[in-house]
Amino acid sequence: LIILSVNDMHAKIDNFPKFKALVDDLRNQYSDVLVVSAGDMFTGNPVVDQYPDPGSPMIELMNMTGFTVATFGNHEFDYGQEILQKRIRQCRFPLISANILSSDPNGINFSPYKTFTLENGIKVSFIGAIQINPAGLPDSHPTKLTGLKFTDGVEKIQEYRHLRDSCNVLVCLTHLGFETDVVLAGLFGEADLILGGHSHTMVTNPSEYNGVLVMQAGSNLKSVSKITLLLAGGKVVSKKAEILSVVNYPRTDSTVLKMVDRFNDNKELNRVIGIVRSDIAGNDELGSLVTDGMCSLEAIEIAFQNNGGLRIDKLAQGNITIKDIYKLDPFGNEIVLLKLSIQEIKSLILCSFNRGKEVDLQASGISYTVITDNDGTGVDVRIMLPDGKEADPDKLYAVGLSSYVVSSYDFKHEDPGQSLYTTTAQSLINFITAKKEIDYSGIKRAFIEREKQ
Repeated sequence: LIILSVNDMHAKIDNFPKFKALVDDLRNQYSDVLVVSAGDMFTGNPVVDQYPDPGSPMIELMNMTGFTVATFGNHEFDYGQEILQKRIRQCRFPLISANILSSDPNGINFSPYKTFTLENGIKVSFIGAIQINPAGLPDSHPTKLTGLKFTDGVEKIQEYRHLRDSCNVLVCLTHLGFETDVVLAGLFGEADLILGGHSHTMVTNPSEYNGVLVMQAGSNLKSVSKITLLLAGGKVVSKKAEILSVVNYPRTDSTVLKMVDRFNDNKELNRVIGIVRSDIAGNDELGSLVTDGMCSLEAIEIAFQNNGGLRIDKLAQGNITIKDIYKLDPFGNEIVLLKLSIQEIKSLILCSFNRGKEVDLQASGISYTVITDNDGTGVDVRIMLPDGKEADPDKLYAVGLSSYVVSSYDFKHEDPGQSLYTTTAQSLINFITAKKEIDYSGIKRAFIEREKQ
């Protein structure tokens, strides 16, 4: 039995022509080949995310390739549940997750697992699970998750030990992250395999943990995990896993290539809006650009953007298109205006910093330095205005935040905020269109300093 597993494809359709050729070649070589996805099919390519029917090209290509089953990733919810329901109906393969429940009888029906019986009688069962963050939700905009209940994936999967008795191969198809998959393996030795996603881990040295083989294949459909299982007497007697390169595969499926070319032929997304003078690279430079776009709105004095909202590593020197902006900022988050005191701004910065003891918010309208204790925990913030003066402690500042930050970050603020009815991406498109040429080389506005003893 051959299982091909991909994860965190993030709508990177350009690699599908090679992937389809690779899958077909293996199907010609072996009688039993299953193709699975460990979540995050969507978000990351404006050709798919801004499509008139969002996400549809991705499912069309997955159907064409012949996927067997997929699990839900956190970014499956980015378009909202109504559109996700349309995508599920479009799928010619089931989507599974054991740790999601819907309170809406007309909502999405989340199946915990799916069993497939092969022509030779072998039964293969897949159990799905999605990650949850400390707030008890997957990493998606909370407003997109209304009416859904999420439980701990590792705990929930353990309720399905009985599946071991009714199948020959038991696979956990998870969107939990590699480290969590290793924990799951230690607690759920009944599984033969854990095929995971979310952490974008490239497992180049496949290993078994508690007798369970754990695999993940990076991201963006650049690679695929190939698992070869040998069964005798209805039991798995050997397991082998390897990473195959999709981008370097020597053959291309011409039919799928034509489909991808058709999807990519979007004149509006390919429209040039400005010029990048030199590469804008890393969170400091990209975040400064995005927040300057937000601050270009007349109502905003100070703006913040979280690093997680920056989805590319750089904007390359040369022409910049609308597609480039949506690659950088694909989420469609609205800008929310809040009137905040300096103490409330400090609360926001410290909340963001102490999540991972590192800079998480990029800024415009100020620069700031987080003061940390010996453990690296942020204890105070020094805020400077662009003219080098300290911010006024008695003033309320007009602060722009993405709706995601307002909904997901636990900080003190009396003002609930109001939407400015434009997105962070649109403000950046307008900003670059007006500026025409941009250069952010060496710009850095967020710093860390150890507390003096």
